[in-house]
Amino acid sequence: MDNITALAPSMGFDAGEVEAPIPIQSQEPHLDHQPIAAAAAAAAADHGLLAVRSDVRDGVDGGDPPPPPPAPDPREPAIGMEFESPEAARAFYAGYAERAGFRVRNSKSFTSRVDDSVIMRRFVCSKQGRPTKKDPFDLTKKRRNRASSREGCKAMLQVNRRDTGRWAVSRCLLDHCHPLGASFTDKPPPAAAAAAAAAASQKKLSKKPWELLACTPAESHSHQNGLGPGGGVAQSLLEYFKKMQAENPAFFYSIQLDRNNCVQNVFWADGRARMSYSYFGDSVVFDTTCRKNKRLVPFAAFTGMNHHRQMIVFGCAFMTDESEDSFAWLFDTWLMLMSRQKPASFTTGYSEAVEAAARKVLPDVRHRFCKRDVFSKSKEKLADVYSAHPSFKAELKKCVGESESVEEFESSWNSLIERYDLVENIWLLKLYSIRHKWVPVFFKDKFFGEFSGGTKLETMQKFFQRHSITTTTLRDLVTQFDKAMAGQYEKEIQADFATIHTRPVMKTPSPLEKQASDIYTKTIFELFQDELVETSGFLTEKVDDGVTSIFRVIKVEDSSKTHVVKYNDSEKSIICSCCKFEFSGILCRHVFRVMMVLSILSLPDSYILKRWTRNAKSDAVSLIPSNCKKPLNWRSNDLFRDAIKFAEEGATSAAIYKVAKGALQKAFAEVLASKKGCSFNGSSYF
Repeated sequence: MDNITALAPSMGFDAGEVEAPIPIQSQEPHLDHQPIAAAAAAAAADHGLLAVRSDVRDGVDGGDPPPPPPAPDPREPAIGMEFESPEAARAFYAGYAERAGFRVRNSKSFTSRVDDSVIMRRFVCSKQGRPTKKDPFDLTKKRRNRASSREGCKAMLQVNRRDTGRWAVSRCLLDHCHPLGASFTDKPPPAAAAAAAAAASQKKLSKKPWELLACTPAESHSHQNGLGPGGGVAQSLLEYFKKMQAENPAFFYSIQLDRNNCVQNVFWADGRARMSYSYFGDSVVFDTTCRKNKRLVPFAAFTGMNHHRQMIVFGCAFMTDESEDSFAWLFDTWLMLMSRQKPASFTTGYSEAVEAAARKVLPDVRHRFCKRDVFSKSKEKLADVYSAHPSFKAELKKCVGESESVEEFESSWNSLIERYDLVENIWLLKLYSIRHKWVPVFFKDKFFGEFSGGTKLETMQKFFQRHSITTTTLRDLVTQFDKAMAGQYEKEIQADFATIHTRPVMKTPSPLEKQASDIYTKTIFELFQDELVETSGFLTEKVDDGVTSIFRVIKVEDSSKTHVVKYNDSEKSIICSCCKFEFSGILCRHVFRVMMVLSILSLPDSYILKRWTRNAKSDAVSLIPSNCKKPLNWRSNDLFRDAIKFAEEGATSAAIYKVAKGALQKAFAEVLASKKGCSFNGSSYF
């Protein structure tokens, strides 16, 4: 495939800006907003603004009229009915609506004040509400001559989340103020159009809603190599990105085109994403969990974890092509934006295409498959095994998650497979062949920032659900996502405040605990404290007293669980066989036990990981990497990150802005004076 990439100029990168609109095929309207989407598509088609494929119906005008409502039956909505999820409730209500002869759209939703999770969803008839009053003298808004479908209908279904996690119908109105089973247009469509729409509706079921379709060579020819007038969704998205870049020069976006010059993949990131990566980019997750929800666009994100173990985002993408070349383009574009600074570890979902792309772009980075994703796929691959042997699933997870050495894993795996007679199982054979990619014991010596038993990093799918982000248009989705991320940044500020103004409760008299309470954030200190408290449940035995002292740490309740701790006094190094520090970033209970025996009363500096401390985002002078090929670009990018932070803090109020402006002018004058002095001395600052 011929990949053509358009890069938006920002952050010191020289790249051509996308000037002409990018044509993209019309997308199917979202089920929640079909009347609006159809009218918009029709108006756009009348003006030549949207290229509509003949095999995709508009979702409103086509198709035979819905059948008259059937007699009441047990499948009608009723108060007290329960569902597994709000999506299941909507699907049930949409099925009822199809039989009754009306359409459904989403309405209100309420979130919890405790954790911001959605606790109520309401689904209404598409004719609910009244038309909004528009100012006829407001010429800044585009007008379409169309009648509103809103008639004030009060039919609705409301579900609330119960303590059990299930969703129950709390309100239900079945009466409509308009005829049911009638067409949503004033005039019935011609017979030929109705037949074509009926045939197209069969194809609609096999397509993902809001899927970006690549255009064919014949279609792209009529658009002057795909850069002609129109552009539809792609044009709207590019206009939004250009607006964002005009408001914030740190905003960056990149478009990948296919061989027909149609939009294939999109990547974007703001200045905060890049600044967050400079602090917490040591462990990165490539999250594609939104693909599991067929109602969402193929959204992907580079995510990580801040010093409060909260999710942060390093960049986002819409991926319509999931080939190795597309992933390689995305990884390379993202890495270029991050000044080619590679993470220590890279986690992705189980995908051969993603693995091949990561191996090509990030060859020196420790890559692994997400364990949760592997187990999720195993539910489908091993459905028969799980059904025939209910205890197999728990034993498999225990074998993978609790093995503390490669030998222990190999022994447990072989015993498990033989006991259930699964030696020839194809899926298990495949998982075993790639065990070094997803079984934790094989990469526990690399930093991934995870803690056993701790809160897992929130996935993008859960993030979308928690913030009720729905797919109306791509531009709206990006806007909703930006608002949700603003709330995420606010939570980080709140966590910073809690760390500074909350005094933790000490649980031991150890000076190590007091030192840690002054160094770590509140969240990390609690994890550190748990490890320190657990030291009372272990005994130590000195095995070797050479240059490197070796200790065996034994659990009191289970003597079979032993760990080896090595301490070198001259190098001030202490290493445990569990590799908790290497994998998570804080010392383990086994090391603490040995430190108590050796009367070590303070944490060595080399075992305090800055990314978990209160000063994780301190402005220390960065050192240029020894292998840096373009030091001028590196210094420019480093100063740019500091400038973004300076601008955000300096613009919070008029008084602070005045102070910041004066400090900036003074600093700029000092830089010019220093630069002039270097020039007179014949020095080179390049």
